Amino acid sequence: MEHSEVVRRFATAADWGACVRQVRRARGWDQAQLARVCGVSRMTISRLERGEDVSVVTAIRALSECGYSVTVAQKRARVVVEDFHG
Repeated sequence: MEHSEVVRRFATAADWGACVRQVRRARGWDQAQLARVCGVSRMTISRLERGEDVSVVTAIRALSECGYSVTVAQKRARVVVEDFHG
């Protein structure tokens, strides 16, 4: 059975933050809930969503806690996503 997923591509902190906000809301969480599971303050999540400086670890963890993974590709690359089961 085929399963399709939306792949989001972004290259700026502002785009990353907007993505975190969108997936957090889709999960039904407020900023405080996401902050709690990430082990950071609500203000850190707020800064992340505004595209301000936060650690890479926090930025990746926020998406991960909302059920997303991060894939890195060259800017103009054609992206094909395959599951890896090592």
